[in-house]
Amino acid sequence: MPSDELTTTTEVVTLAEHADGLGTSTARRLENHGLETVADILNADEEMLTDVPYVSETRADTLQEIAEAVGGVDPDPLVDSRAVVLEATLGEKLNLTMAERDGYACPWYVIDAEDAIEWDGATGETWRTRRLRIADGISGTSRRECDLVLGGEEIRLEDPPVKHLSAQPNAPEWRVESVGAIGRASTSSIATLRGQQEQQDAKPEGDDTWRKYQRGETA
Repeated sequence: MPSDELTTTTEVVTLAEHADGLGTSTARRLENHGLETVADILNADEEMLTDVPYVSETRADTLQEIAEAVGGVDPDPLVDSRAVVLEATLGEKLNLTMAERDGYACPWYVIDAEDAIEWDGATGETWRTRRLRIADGISGTSRRECDLVLGGEEIRLEDPPVKHLSAQPNAPEWRVESVGAIGRASTSSIATLRGQQEQQDAKPEGDDTWRKYQRGETA
């Protein structure tokens, strides 16, 4: 692949073949930590990059510069946002653009995925809704979580990760303008998420102890 054909969807291992200062071994370590594409590096903060073994703050800056040289800015969604929400699976890494508020520049991971629900409208049309639990990290007690909800034509965040009661889940600023799929978590992380979901599915209906624990609401 010529270097001028590199894009935000290019895998980091391929990028390493064309970029000075990356290296195949570093690319493999990035890949193992869920940073699999140029877009993943663009959307990662310094802490996410330095969590990778042997990646210092200086190396993290270099990686960001390499990614910016290829992609420049955060990637735009490649497909319809509604389709992204409907088709997202555990471990999917999503980039959200909020309609009326700044923030959430980091990637969000799907950590719990309910099946889509299909509805028949009164006028004969069919529409689908879906709820995904997303977090700004795969693990860790400090990660933020919220629900990404597709309702009809609207996509919104519910239970936003804020500490102020004035921020209501149905407020206009929590509407999502676009959702883009930009990568996936590592295989081991997805296996962990799948095990957690299986444990949750095995609980009696209405028992949300596991989710409360994940949110830090139980001792």
